[in-house]
Amino acid sequence: MPYIVTLVTEEDFRNLYDALRDSVHLFALRRVGFEAAGDVVAETFEIAWKKRDEFPTDPTAWAGWVVGIAKNKVLQELQRRTRKHHDNRFVEDRQSSQPMLAHDDVAQTVVDSDAARLIYDQLTPAEQWLFDVAFIRELTPKDGAKILNISVSAFTSRVNRLRRRLGALELKGNVEPQHPLWSGGAPL
Repeated sequence: MPYIVTLVTEEDFRNLYDALRDSVHLFALRRVGFEAAGDVVAETFEIAWKKRDEFPTDPTAWAGWVVGIAKNKVLQELQRRTRKHHDNRFVEDRQSSQPMLAHDDVAQTVVDSDAARLIYDQLTPAEQWLFDVAFIRELTPKDGAKILNISVSAFTSRVNRLRRRLGALELKGNVEPQHPLWSGGAPL
């Protein structure tokens, strides 16, 4: 699609904003929650306004172009959350000299304990990605399946296999199983 200087008037932009605001908000709401959805909408249209000279030449492609910006903003928000989670976990690790206690969150367990880090490192890249999607991002099976581009059934099957693998690696490392998610004791 050719991109040349396109003069998008304020009225064109206002009409585009009015037409897409609610759709972009719903898109973001499903992926990042209520608090961040408003920010995604604001940042999406702020970027679109700043890049209005880069709009596609065909006005019928404008909506798709703006939605592409929204997708990038959602991805950036999810990456920010993952980084923030990891940063906070590592800060707490350095500050705490207390022995590890079992946690309600398997992602927190993996990040918090050295043994769990060793187990995580033994996973294949595909298993690590599944772990991140299922446990660290805490997505629903439906949303996790969308990210991995598989069915919900395939997603839950893979998560159950991953739980068994984590439990086996934990036993192999002479570490007592501490979390019901690893042994399949808790539903996804």
